Amino acid sequence: MDLVDMTINMNKKLSALKYLPVTCLSLACMTYNLSSQAQSNPNCSSPQTQAEMNICARQSLERADSELNRVYSQVINNQSATHRELLIDAQLDWIDYRDATCELAGDGVRGGSLQPLYITTCHTTLTETRTAELAAYAENRYPRSTATRFSDVEPQYRSALSRRTRQSNSSLVAAADNAWQNYRNSVCEFEQRSWGSPALGNCQTRLTEQWIQQLQGGGR
Repeated sequence: MDLVDMTINMNKKLSALKYLPVTCLSLACMTYNLSSQAQSNPNCSSPQTQAEMNICARQSLERADSELNRVYSQVINNQSATHRELLIDAQLDWIDYRDATCELAGDGVRGGSLQPLYITTCHTTLTETRTAELAAYAENRYPRSTATRFSDVEPQYRSALSRRTRQSNSSLVAAADNAWQNYRNSVCEFEQRSWGSPALGNCQTRLTEQWIQQLQGGGR
């Protein structure tokens, strides 16, 4: 691929990322019927109705998404051309991972009034986690994992994946796990290229810890 093709490809990725509706999932957007009464003055300090809970959760997600976009813009503008493309790939993979994971999070209450709340809360949690990682990049460092070695968490991941597959819609679990693996690979490639070999093992361990939490239901 020559320089012109690389530039065109990068511009396409930038356009896709810039205009992708991060906070407007089809399910969430269709389910949120924001009546004039619900929009007027939701009591987000102590929501009493499902409508208030949904709207307040939506507002939290919008704030989290705005902060993510702010930090992402700061980080992406300070990358070399090669690192910028790697980070764009990682962020697009993160969006796929977020969507698949939060669809799984809401599947246990599919069709119920709580489903939008589960999905939105999951989105907010993953968005805040990703923003914290990007903030570390802005400080020219990689986020640290809790565990020491990948071998310490890999068996836990296998166990959590097997358990969740038995308990939930297996196709949704498989889709989310595949999206997570793609995200992990692209993020860890970016961190390795940015900070060297120590960052690779740390990244694999950290993201596996995060995914175990999601598989165990910690994303709601």
